[in-house]
Amino acid sequence: MTSLPADDVASPTSAWDLAPATVPHPEGADAPAADAVARVVAGHRLIGALAEGPGALQLMFLADAGGRLARAAEDGTVQPGCTLDELSADLARQTGRGLQPEHPGLRRVLLVRLDAPELPVLAALSQTGFTAVSRHGWSVVVFDDEVDYWAVRTGLGEPAVVLSSDGATRSAEVLLAGEDPADVTDLEAADAVCALEWGPEWRPAAGPAGTGRDTPAARFQDDLVRLCAAGTSELQVESVASVFDLDPAETNRLRNYVAGESTELVLESVLQLLGLPVLAAKVVEGRRELAELEDAEHYAPTGVGPAVLRAMTIAPTGDGLLDRCRRALVHRPGLVLAVAGAETAVGVGLAGAARRGGAGARVLGTLSAALLADAAAEGAWWAALRAARRERARAVGPADPGAAPRPSAARTGLRRFFGLD
Repeated sequence: MTSLPADDVASPTSAWDLAPATVPHPEGADAPAADAVARVVAGHRLIGALAEGPGALQLMFLADAGGRLARAAEDGTVQPGCTLDELSADLARQTGRGLQPEHPGLRRVLLVRLDAPELPVLAALSQTGFTAVSRHGWSVVVFDDEVDYWAVRTGLGEPAVVLSSDGATRSAEVLLAGEDPADVTDLEAADAVCALEWGPEWRPAAGPAGTGRDTPAARFQDDLVRLCAAGTSELQVESVASVFDLDPAETNRLRNYVAGESTELVLESVLQLLGLPVLAAKVVEGRRELAELEDAEHYAPTGVGPAVLRAMTIAPTGDGLLDRCRRALVHRPGLVLAVAGAETAVGVGLAGAARRGGAGARVLGTLSAALLADAAAEGAWWAALRAARRERARAVGPADPGAAPRPSAARTGLRRFFGLD
């Protein structure tokens, strides 16, 4: 068997790729002993790293282009060994547990700076399905399929934060809409990455590799463990702090969060510090199910036209003046109809004035056409809002005939004003 050079495992030109695997801990069963797994790995003389989480053992190996895992030969060189499938079969025979793909319990949540009315268009343009809840102009998104997540992530044109958690390893990665983080944060480093990571401690999966500590295989394993245990650098902390305009005190709090343990509250604390909806952290940790929330909506891929029409009937959640105005119009379709009627009346009046001729006839005619066109659009918007309201009423079902009728908002306001409530 031909030995292979032990190059830099972190180099883009490395002949080896990372090959992750997991030994899960099923509920109600004894946790898989790390020592038993390490003995199987040592029997194959594989170069690997291991981390013990609360629900699984995480393993990391190196594989060549043919899927053969790197192993330490007797003389300390690096050679291709067994495959992951062969290792899994041997592990199942000796311990009763097989290997599964990387993080079988991994949950991902996309927190994107898109408001609720923009989500139907996102589903239509990306042809993906997802469930989402919007808060203050940001949307918490859980995708129907892993492929859908990657399709949106790679083509997203808006800033976003990706949260990941498997109960032991956690991360928060800032996506900057296709821009280089170094350009956005003004940091003089081309490799600036806006990502924060937490996880268990990594160690060699089977002790020192090879026959000595100064062998290519031993150095290769040390590099692999160091790569897995790299964690979050100071540059990454500064990058995230710069993107979200944190002051020195807030940056120091972020640094303390990163240096702390990997708990189910750490992502929630980071999001609260960054001013983002903490609901995303609760969802990715499994403490809340997005689909069970009252205002959760499922968006299926449709044509762009129907998606735009649906977007017109959804109220935004942002805090800006325009968002508040549009939210009022969506909740009160009668205001839209009143605006359309006023524009129609003014447009007709301007058209009559334009027909009389004069120096300003052309200007009046142009204004009349613009107002009438806008009135027609407002009328279409009102019709869409009314149809959406009827659809929601049918989905909720008929009211209880025995229930007392609810007073109108105006009547409630008058009673409150006169102190009757």
